[in-house]
Amino acid sequence: MPPSDGFLTANSLRFHYLERGSPANPPLLLLHGFGNQAHIWDPFATTVADRYHVFALDSRGHGDTDHAAEYGDQLNADDTLAVCDALSLRRMTMIGFSMGAAATIQAAARCPDIAAVVADSSYATFVDAAKYSFRLVTRMPHFPMAPLALQSAKWIMHLDANQLRPVDVIGRIAPRPVLLTHGTQDEIVPVRHAYTLFKAAEEPKELWVVPGAHHVEARDLDPDGYFQRIEHFLSEALSPAGALLPTA
Repeated sequence: MPPSDGFLTANSLRFHYLERGSPANPPLLLLHGFGNQAHIWDPFATTVADRYHVFALDSRGHGDTDHAAEYGDQLNADDTLAVCDALSLRRMTMIGFSMGAAATIQAAARCPDIAAVVADSSYATFVDAAKYSFRLVTRMPHFPMAPLALQSAKWIMHLDANQLRPVDVIGRIAPRPVLLTHGTQDEIVPVRHAYTLFKAAEEPKELWVVPGAHHVEARDLDPDGYFQRIEHFLSEALSPAGALLPTA
């Protein structure tokens, strides 16, 4: 199928999506991080287009979607599943970066049609990640400024940060396989979040910690190696056995 772009209405929002590749395997849905858009996936989508029918979509408030002030991994999970219904996607696999990784975990916990999950640089809990990045970026104690910032976000963006907790639901994805990947030098979400999520997840699960990588940087440090690791995980996940051996 030739590359194409399209628009659809789902969850009362207008979404832009990219369509790439051929359906040799179950469709692959790609979710970007905060401040990005679907086109950030173009290089990766082109690389895997001979193996997967790839869809990448603009999350609410990003790219060409209708503007929406609300934010949250549950809302993005709602949107993602609504888009899957609109596109008639079944037994898909998903890869998410950062905000998209958290939404991927939330979506897979609710939807048994998602056969495998790759979550790159997800937070375990948004509040803890926000406190960490606030302290690192501003060089100020997180209290009382970070709680005030989170309260402002709740008023302005209708964001209840205390509800953004992928760690609470990741265990529901089993027995479908999960790959968590994270950089040791992540300045937005500390790498300990990956270990927290990994501990909460059930088998089959895999953790890939990338030395020296910053936030969602593993793909840029070694694009070929990143693709090979993801491809190996997906091929194992979609094999007749349908699951990976336990891996730490």
